[in-house]
Amino acid sequence: MTRYENIWTFHTARCVITLDVTPDDDLDLSFDDDGTVAENLNSGLWCAFVARVRVLIDGEEAGCDYLGGCIYENPSDFMDHRGINSTGCGSYFTDMVRSAITEARAWCAIPKPQMRAA
Repeated sequence: MTRYENIWTFHTARCVITLDVTPDDDLDLSFDDDGTVAENLNSGLWCAFVARVRVLIDGEEAGCDYLGGCIYENPSDFMDHRGINSTGCGSYFTDMVRSAITEARAWCAIPKPQMRAA
């Protein structure tokens, strides 16, 4: 079982949105032509992790998004990262929150089974 560490939480009346991380032990460093990334990871200067954003509604997971291969000095830096994403310039973190919320909204639209009284 993978253990995630929570690094950010946002609460509303019924929802909780979280950013959790766990070490990424399956990295593809084929882009690391000069070995700098591997060196910084091995020295502990940088860390590699999988990021998970979840939306919980009344305690039940309604949406989530995952991104592996994240390499930062500190996992909290992931929330401030600006770069190229699927819509142009933006933030991986912001995209993940949007994706998880979109999934949660669709989840809310699905009728939940009702228990019948015997």
